[in-house]
Amino acid sequence: MRLPKIDNLEITEVSEDILLVHQTDPPYFFSCCDGLLILPKKKRNNSTISLDLNIEQKYVNLLNNIYGPISDYINSHGHLDHTCNVHAWEEIGATIHAPYPESNYLLNLHNFYQGFGFNEELDYEIVEEFAILNGYQGCKNVNAFKPGETLEFEDYNINSISFSGHSKAHVGFFLPDEKIFHISCLGFDKPKPEIEGFGPWYGFKEASISQCIKDIKKAEKFFIQNAKFLTSSHSYVVKNPDLSPFEYMRHKIKNNQDKVDRVLKLHDVLETSENKIVKKLLKMDLFFPKKKLKGAVLEVYRFWESWIIRKHLHRSEFFRNIQEN
Repeated sequence: MRLPKIDNLEITEVSEDILLVHQTDPPYFFSCCDGLLILPKKKRNNSTISLDLNIEQKYVNLLNNIYGPISDYINSHGHLDHTCNVHAWEEIGATIHAPYPESNYLLNLHNFYQGFGFNEELDYEIVEEFAILNGYQGCKNVNAFKPGETLEFEDYNINSISFSGHSKAHVGFFLPDEKIFHISCLGFDKPKPEIEGFGPWYGFKEASISQCIKDIKKAEKFFIQNAKFLTSSHSYVVKNPDLSPFEYMRHKIKNNQDKVDRVLKLHDVLETSENKIVKKLLKMDLFFPKKKLKGAVLEVYRFWESWIIRKHLHRSEFFRNIQEN
């Protein structure tokens, strides 16, 4: 297939009539994510389906002009990098599908604010400012599906697979006809083999490191047994039997744990509460360089990092020994 050249978009053919699309220069860090375009094919689907492709509206319009009509858009979960530009797909006439209950986060920012626990620590105006920076706009209608449910489009089925460590409703997708396994935001976030990202993300109260580890094992087994290709929300295409994505994700979690454990051992925390330890570690910029951040952006990053630190504290044998003594 001859692929169009579009400034600021990288388009890769994964298999026949299935494209991975990546916006190379997002306007803000959490405003975009990679996803798939499932093009029309005889005895399969008469119109194009967009799978978790969150890009700026001007590119949505352009892709619809080239590959449209795009009839359906499928979302994987409610984090901002997967929701900010979904309204653009709705505006070109696509039906929006998203996993429940995070399907509600695409409708209204208040749902997002409360659903992810921001309301327990931050004023709504802070999250609103951060969301506007990323281009968030609510959708008018969203068709909710249950994580793990099979989605049917004409003669084409897409299997959703629950990976709830990242968020409760977070799903990956399997395209059985082409054997493409899209793991969404499971944590394989290497834009190129030689460039590393953050790894698995668990910066919310509801997220779980132990469940992330289970999800990685589950995804690895599924990939080995069922898939030819692996794609992700923030990475390149991987072919079976390359298992490096799963090794990478486990390695990143272990490195994060080692980082927290090293700091705990180097500092006197014997008579310090968990909250005080978290505040102390936040000042060290263990996970995010926050010194240049200001206002709402700083507050949101501090919120995320505090939960990442807490989750590693709870997994730390050194920290548990302190608490027991």
